[in-house]
Amino acid sequence: MNDVLIIEDDVFKANSIIELINLSGKYGNILHVSSLVEAVDAVNQDEYSLIMIDMSIPSHPMVAGGGSPISLLTGGLEVLLEISSIENQSPCVVITQYPDIEISGEFYTLVQAKEEIKNQLGCDVLACIKYVEGCENWKTELKEVLKIK
Repeated sequence: MNDVLIIEDDVFKANSIIELINLSGKYGNILHVSSLVEAVDAVNQDEYSLIMIDMSIPSHPMVAGGGSPISLLTGGLEVLLEISSIENQSPCVVITQYPDIEISGEFYTLVQAKEEIKNQLGCDVLACIKYVEGCENWKTELKEVLKIK
């Protein structure tokens, strides 16, 4: 069993998240996927101690001769819908570069989105965090959620 699933297509961002999770010492195996297809497959195969979800992910991985993946601005919501539909009980943290999230045609701040995702989908969302490259705020927020000093 993998302890943590990271759904993130930006390798630099994923590595930053992995580094912070490794600092906690709480989690063993980390599975990193970078597309909606891989994410849906992963949540259907297992439950996790933690799932980190980016909101904007491509439809499928880039493969030579496989066609260009479609960028899905709400790909993370698709993953959350899948988690809800299969009743996967894994706790989730949304980590996005956007200041708000569109849910059912309405935009919600990240604080509001956390509650709205719980209300509409029933997913255990611990936090919705705004990732800003070169800024420490996202790390501080994630450390609080993961109870890392």
